[in-house]
Amino acid sequence: MTHRSPNGGAVVPPCHEAVLEAVAAIRAAGVLGRSPRRARLLEYLVDRELSGHGDEIKPHAIAVEVFDRDPGAEPGRAGLVRSEIGRLREALARFYALADPELPVIEIPKGSCRPTLRPGPGEAGPPPSPGLWRGVLLAGLVLLLILPVLWRAHLRHDRDEIIAAAARPIEEAPYRVLRVAVLPMRAEGQLSGLEDLAFGLGAEIATDLAARSWIAVSAPSDAERAAETADYLLRGRLMWRSDALLAQFELISFPQRRTVWTTFQRVGDSAEAVQAARRDAVGQILRRLGAAHHRAPEQASPPASGYGGVGLPELSCLMGIHRYLVRPGGPAHAELGACLGRLVDRHPGLGEAWAALALVHLDEARFGRNLRPGPDAVAAAWSDAAGASAQAMRLAPRGLMTLQAAAMLAIEGPAHDPESFRSHAARLLELYPHHPPSLALIGSRIAAFEGRWTEGLALVAQALRLEPDPPGWFHVAPAFHALMGADAVAAREAVRPLDPSGSPVERLLVGLAAARDPVAPPEPVTGLVAWTEPGRLAGVAELGAGAAAFVRSRGYAPALEAEILRQIAVAGPIAP
Repeated sequence: MTHRSPNGGAVVPPCHEAVLEAVAAIRAAGVLGRSPRRARLLEYLVDRELSGHGDEIKPHAIAVEVFDRDPGAEPGRAGLVRSEIGRLREALARFYALADPELPVIEIPKGSCRPTLRPGPGEAGPPPSPGLWRGVLLAGLVLLLILPVLWRAHLRHDRDEIIAAAARPIEEAPYRVLRVAVLPMRAEGQLSGLEDLAFGLGAEIATDLAARSWIAVSAPSDAERAAETADYLLRGRLMWRSDALLAQFELISFPQRRTVWTTFQRVGDSAEAVQAARRDAVGQILRRLGAAHHRAPEQASPPASGYGGVGLPELSCLMGIHRYLVRPGGPAHAELGACLGRLVDRHPGLGEAWAALALVHLDEARFGRNLRPGPDAVAAAWSDAAGASAQAMRLAPRGLMTLQAAAMLAIEGPAHDPESFRSHAARLLELYPHHPPSLALIGSRIAAFEGRWTEGLALVAQALRLEPDPPGWFHVAPAFHALMGADAVAAREAVRPLDPSGSPVERLLVGLAAARDPVAPPEPVTGLVAWTEPGRLAGVAELGAGAAAFVRSRGYAPALEAEILRQIAVAGPIAP
């Protein structure tokens, strides 16, 4: 594309390499803010222009290709695109006010989405002297050396900002965050796997709602608990009648307890029909909440579906991961792992199934649930978890379970990659900023595995503020922190919310708190067990060397590991 100089003459457009250098400098300068989609927008516009497809840059194309909007939905995306283009235009103006005049200029004319690319104003004039050329080359060499360092620092700053923002109370947000409580869907009728289908459908609707920055979801035990903190309550039933599924949903507003939306519909008898009901329910809820609270239409788009070709029994298997995550256990783990293995064999392109399988393998590797026999069993479980996680990242990179599995694998797995962990953590909290389980999961790992207690406990505190009925594992990081202190009574109080039947970590913490209490003598604690090998339960009611080996296998922060090992040694065996 030929551009015009300020005096009206035609000028030769800058070379591709120079423009890409300008893009890298713009990103490194930090003027794009902490929103990664602004950087994606800049790269998209420049790439389209450089590749000769600038005339294809349209608002709808930007909405679909940059902002991941549904291509089949009605346009209605111009507001979002205009807003982001305007912010990018302002960022470019700030950059070029202080930029090297030799850099090519990237501009977006007002009223247009298409960029113009022209040489920098410093490129006109007499040819530079040889000495100046040497200075330019030296400066370029220095820039090439420091640019990667600056870029990594910029990414770390962005990640830290996203994580810090997720921990801030929702009352401090620049807009009102609605609190929506989602009760578990009830299952009615005689159909194998119906309970898993109902529970999973409700959980996935909650996940879709949590993907909106203006909604915080929770999972209270009942409507009365929801009324204490929530703005809205969603409840529903999934029924099997006359060889077909029926669904009923009701959205209730508090404090008036007024029904603002209800539906009763025939779903059908296929996985596609179940997912269509999910999309319809989410779309209806978002439209009503958006209209009532002045949210823009583009923030109420329905979720995409990806379960084509999956039968109801297979969908029931996949949905089973949601019930398992709420109350994990050995029998459920074995059954779920087997059916998910068969599911990915039959449908290798199903990213959500790979993510669920990765979570199952992670529990095998971390806690020894149904650990296969053999000396390399733990290593094999980690390997399977890594393989399933990689497939999930390839097929469903924005999925909630995908990012949860990837984050846990990075920080707890044999590779122990804190950089990858923080990248996955930031992405998870960026996409699902007010999702209590994700907040607690990331916060507890930042605290216990990175040793960044202030940052990690702030995320856990946010999760506890948003979730009126948190499961025991939400309290693991605060319990660890209390056990590192000298107050035995505080430690005992900190472990009180834990579920000794939940995981070996919770059992261990409850046992250590009981052993150190100077007022109450150690009590028999069901589940204080030894491990005959790292991660594998032996069933002996005592706290001994097996527990120490388990702690060493976890990869906790050095100070935490040393203190827990010291307390295990001091506690000694605890008789049943």
